Amino acid sequence: MSTGVKTVIIKGKLHTLLLWVCLLSLQWANGQVKFYTQVNESVIQFPQTFQVQYIIEGSKSVQNFQVPEFADFRVEGTFDYQNTTSIQAQTKQLLESYTKIVILSPRRSGRFTIPGAMAIVDGKKLRSASVKVLIQSTGLSSVNTGRDEEVDMENATELQPGEDVTEEIHRNFFLRTELNKTSCYVGEPVMAVYKAYSRLSTTAQVVKRPSLNGFSVIEMVDGYDNKQEVEMYKGNAYYVNIIRKVQLVPLQEGSFTLDPAEVEGMIHFRKKDAATGAWEPANYPVAVSSPPVELTVKSLPPANQPVHFTGAVGKFSIAVNAPNIPIRQGDLVKIQVVLSGTGNLNLLTAPVVKWPRGVDTADPAVKEDVNKYVYPLTGTKEFEYSFAAPDTGNCVIPAIEFPYFDPDQKVYKIAVSKPLTMEIKAAASKAEVQERNEALVQGNQTGIPKHLYFFAAIVLGIAGWIFYQSWQIRKSKRLAKQAPPQQVIPVPPVQQEINPDEWLAMAREALQQSDKNASARRYKMPYGRWSLQNVQ
Repeated sequence: MSTGVKTVIIKGKLHTLLLWVCLLSLQWANGQVKFYTQVNESVIQFPQTFQVQYIIEGSKSVQNFQVPEFADFRVEGTFDYQNTTSIQAQTKQLLESYTKIVILSPRRSGRFTIPGAMAIVDGKKLRSASVKVLIQSTGLSSVNTGRDEEVDMENATELQPGEDVTEEIHRNFFLRTELNKTSCYVGEPVMAVYKAYSRLSTTAQVVKRPSLNGFSVIEMVDGYDNKQEVEMYKGNAYYVNIIRKVQLVPLQEGSFTLDPAEVEGMIHFRKKDAATGAWEPANYPVAVSSPPVELTVKSLPPANQPVHFTGAVGKFSIAVNAPNIPIRQGDLVKIQVVLSGTGNLNLLTAPVVKWPRGVDTADPAVKEDVNKYVYPLTGTKEFEYSFAAPDTGNCVIPAIEFPYFDPDQKVYKIAVSKPLTMEIKAAASKAEVQERNEALVQGNQTGIPKHLYFFAAIVLGIAGWIFYQSWQIRKSKRLAKQAPPQQVIPVPPVQQEINPDEWLAMAREALQQSDKNASARRYKMPYGRWSLQNVQ
């Protein structure tokens, strides 16, 4: 064999060896476990909440996951997302991942380091890397000083000779609109805050709140009042009132200009007279509106989009709950499919469920439990299905897949539930039904709570008292009917008193007329009451 041929063979073997080394390296890289920390935003406005994600990819088991302590932040919530499957855009392979999300709110502004978490991954103790964030103290969501005396209203409300009133109002009374991001995907929540800033003595009211058409709007404040806070903006302290605070979920792509808010009122100044130097009150009407703010909404990437994707954007997990009581053939069974996570929860639709043969269900009952005060929207959405238990044996509901788009990693992922197996027993026989009914009856006879006896005694006492009173009334009526009639004793008529002079006159008249009864008739007295012998 010639030397040239041997050289070609050796080179060919080297190329083959290098190819195998590259393939093994790729395979090792694909199978390598990744544990990293991710923040949804690196620049955060105070006091906006944000989320930190601790993500483990390519692992088979995760144990003893430890979340670090956050000295400069308040923990608003913690959520686990296990059994999550993501689609790799490069290899189009499914990759198992475990994610723990921590929602934080900053205590103050500045630059901070978010510490990594620790966990035992596939038997090895690993720690994720730390990340840095900047909490800004400028803009609408700035530091609340908590000291009202820092608002210099006295100097701001004094108009010196030659000062421009319009300029003073524009500098010390204005509206602003803050967006936590100016670009997002369709279905990705965005927080918008409308605020009024003032360093003047003002009597004002909101005449127009933004309508925000083209978005699904979630109010983050139950009721808007006149409560003021003190915030810093461009080095000055202002009194701030919230006009509206919402989470916006865009429904379509495009460029949107958010509607402004409008406020009208009266500004109360103290104006100094140039000639006399005296201070006089001066009131000026004012009407201000928030400047326009642009929001760009991008369409979701069509590449690698799962088949059953329905527009879920955020971070989600899925679980299936079954009854924990024995199930018999023909019984009504209720199954809950629960979606948990952060994102556009209010727009989520029911996932596709592959029901086993013999199971016929109607549209599910939907129930939401969300925390609208946290950005992004966090909570659960439950879909409850009802159906009659099919034939006896094992009824298996396969694992349910719920695809969603992760806007932070800009990839599609699939949350997968565990398969559900229900044992369907034979329907109860007549003897079993009778035995169960007898047991229920016996339980009712022997298992009456003691407090029911107390109430029964009270009821019997009241009934006995009513019966006694009615018996007394009937007895009184009966005795009244049996009693003899009472004799009526006539009352003698009242006798009229007669003056002695009248007696003599009547006697004289009777003697003249020889009438013995004249006086008795005159005074209507009984016959013989008066006689001449009585008159002297």
